[in-house]
Amino acid sequence: MLGAGSLCDCIAWWENTNGAGTAWEKHIVDGAYDGAINVYSTDIDGDGDADVLGAGSHCDEITWWENVNGTGMIWEEHVIDEDFDFGVSVNSADIDGDGDTDVLGAGFYCSDITWWENTDGAATVWSEHTIDKYFDHACSVCGSDIDGDGDADVLGAAGYADEITWWENIDGNGTAWEEHVVDGEYDGARSVFCTDLDGDGDADILAAGWYCKEITWWENSDGTGETWAEHTVGGDFDGAISVISSDLDGDDNMDVLGAAFIDNDITWWKVLRYSSEGYLESSILDAGTVGEWLIFLSHSLEPEETSVSFQFRSSQNFSDMGEWSDTVFTPDTPLAGILADSTRYLQYRVILETSSPDVSPELTDVAFSYSIQVSVGDGRPCEVDMWSLDSSENPSRGGYTALLMVPSTTSVVLSLFDVSGRVVAQTSMDLTAGTHSVVFPGLEQGVYFCTVHADGFSAAERFIFLD
Repeated sequence: MLGAGSLCDCIAWWENTNGAGTAWEKHIVDGAYDGAINVYSTDIDGDGDADVLGAGSHCDEITWWENVNGTGMIWEEHVIDEDFDFGVSVNSADIDGDGDTDVLGAGFYCSDITWWENTDGAATVWSEHTIDKYFDHACSVCGSDIDGDGDADVLGAAGYADEITWWENIDGNGTAWEEHVVDGEYDGARSVFCTDLDGDGDADILAAGWYCKEITWWENSDGTGETWAEHTVGGDFDGAISVISSDLDGDDNMDVLGAAFIDNDITWWKVLRYSSEGYLESSILDAGTVGEWLIFLSHSLEPEETSVSFQFRSSQNFSDMGEWSDTVFTPDTPLAGILADSTRYLQYRVILETSSPDVSPELTDVAFSYSIQVSVGDGRPCEVDMWSLDSSENPSRGGYTALLMVPSTTSVVLSLFDVSGRVVAQTSMDLTAGTHSVVFPGLEQGVYFCTVHADGFSAAERFIFLD
């Protein structure tokens, strides 16, 4: 672990002596670095070990310390710039694409975002290049490939301008830059960090805002750095001053670590990787004796960028439900041609999709309607001069039999409702004049209503069905 103390003017590292993070030994890199305020570790001289970069706000320096023997016990100081007014941030990247490590810095009083070219690759000769000299009270800087074109771009935070900005490395060698403002109203921008937070392969942005009291990330929506979607990681984080990202819990997701100066708080947020698609499968439903599957109905909440869709299957054998149907997206779907008639067992799958980690669809309810396979007895032709609906027995057992007197040949619709008003069975038929019996099997115990509608006639009969 590496740290900088601005009051003690010290840069130090702590050795994880037991490898478990429970025992630490402190080692001083530089105990007299005036206003040590920011530190970063990378291989500056290309010899394969970790060196240290630092920014000194009071000495106005950008400095690196050479890890002389590679063990972190002997350090040699090298000043890169001794007149960088109130340097507050330091970072590194291969800005010119020549294969060695260059250095980035942010100057608070000079309002500069600057990079120093590692001219000889050995970190002994440096050439200064200004990226932006009007970045009002620059507070933080880092390098990363923001637009995905293979070269190193630069990201910065400006405390007085309240800006989070990145500069595009136009020609890939750090000589031409184009500014892109990500957020021009991020109150008290103090710290920036670049990482692939959502795991989609491009560079996203993290920032800490002192006055807005937030840790925020911006999603690189199109992967080119042109379109950004803002997301709050943590709010009410008073004096948010620093933010980084790392996989802290070893779950292969980048988590977020932040520091709040006024709250005297260091907090980490676990990133729960969201899935853009998921599905739920119902249990296998026993519909009893089915005549025809009629219609599927659903109600759902689908915010923008989300969708809900369904697949179905039915069978006479619950242990072999067969293949799923094609996916349907409409909330009211006729089931003819999707489910085979006279199949007793039903299962459905709901597919939930979103293109944003902030919103998810919600399924509230589903319903299926079907006709029960009824049995119509042989009619007894006779002269009937009036309509009539009756029950063969009430209470009924083994199935409900409706007795219907029909005065003339006509079409008849018989329906069964439970006490909640739900249609549990319905059938249409053409009946000749006379007396007819219609049997509805497979009912559950309860109270029902049978209705008939035909040729201007309507009637209802209440009955009780017992198992």
